[in-house]
Amino acid sequence: MSKLLLVLLIASVVYGVYRISRVYEAADVEERARAREAASEVAPEASLPALSPQAEATLAAATAAGAPALKTWLDANARFIPEPRLSAIQLDYAQVLIRSNPAEARRIYNAVKARTPAGSPLAPRLSRLSKTFQ
Repeated sequence: MSKLLLVLLIASVVYGVYRISRVYEAADVEERARAREAASEVAPEASLPALSPQAEATLAAATAAGAPALKTWLDANARFIPEPRLSAIQLDYAQVLIRSNPAEARRIYNAVKARTPAGSPLAPRLSRLSKTFQ
């Protein structure tokens, strides 16, 4: 009889471990689904108009150099950039600037928010950043 109980105990432990592993697998699948949803929220910004390869390269260099270089780049090139993309770049600049000059970052954010319609690809990003700039 004790051998039967031992076998039942071992079987119960194995089954319990199996069920717990299934719960963790389900949680992992849900986490991956949430990550895909978060990535899909960013996708509309990918539909923004592209810049010329030269402009993209200079923008990347200015972004890497920091806020002053990005400000100089924006001042020199803003008139050549189509509107939804210009707003996205200005939001990037405001995010870089928020620690060193929060008042200027808020001013830029509010200017972008004022000229961005509700159906714009930037609307989700503006709503995500609203608490940062308020």
